[in-house]
Amino acid sequence: MLVGAPNFRDLGGHAARDGTIRTGKVYRSSQLSHLTDGDLESVRHMSLKSIIDLRSERERIAQPTPAVLRTAGDYLSPKSDTDFIFNRIFAESEKTAAAWAAGFSTFYGLMLDAYAPEFIAMFRAISDGNLPILIHCSAGKDRTGAASALLLDFLGVQRATIVDDYVRSSSELNGDMHFKNMLSDAKLHLYADLPPECRDVILGTEPAYLECLFATLDDRFGSVSGYLAHHGFSAAERNRITDALI
Repeated sequence: MLVGAPNFRDLGGHAARDGTIRTGKVYRSSQLSHLTDGDLESVRHMSLKSIIDLRSERERIAQPTPAVLRTAGDYLSPKSDTDFIFNRIFAESEKTAAAWAAGFSTFYGLMLDAYAPEFIAMFRAISDGNLPILIHCSAGKDRTGAASALLLDFLGVQRATIVDDYVRSSSELNGDMHFKNMLSDAKLHLYADLPPECRDVILGTEPAYLECLFATLDDRFGSVSGYLAHHGFSAAERNRITDALI
């Protein structure tokens, strides 16, 4: 949909518990720093009310969002580079495919806590009616994939469908360009002399990773609704999310 952000897409159109998710309300994407003039015009026409940027501070500095896209409803992750859980997990990992795959599974299992402020900000923006909303990170597949999965699961989209949307990111991304972008951002030191087998893991979207997120969710909170209740959402506030999107 966007030349400079190939992983950009509308989350609308999926069959949910109470109907079909409305289009033009929630978008997911990779970073926005490489948008063409045509892309910028397309995004401006979406009339975004809020952008949830899941990247760390250092990532945002390395790949800034164009000023013309910033909105009054923007939420920027407060994480600095040293707080970025991905870095902490992989800093001491062996440079093997098995070790990095295990690291990704761990990462997904920890995101419900590590990214609770960011995920809650997304749900809060929707509940408060700050739509359309755009959620993005660097590649738009891991942190954004988790946020999107939680939203779709809350709305009652079948998990097999959620996994299909998640896996789609691998085909949307241009592997070489994606890796080049990642090498330029806050995770540079992790990728020095990284063997091809680990690079393949980085660029992938394995269903098993998302299943780790869901397993943690189900075990600890029972559902996304339970997760939101744990973080202070009333039943009325949760209902407003559904009302806004279905």
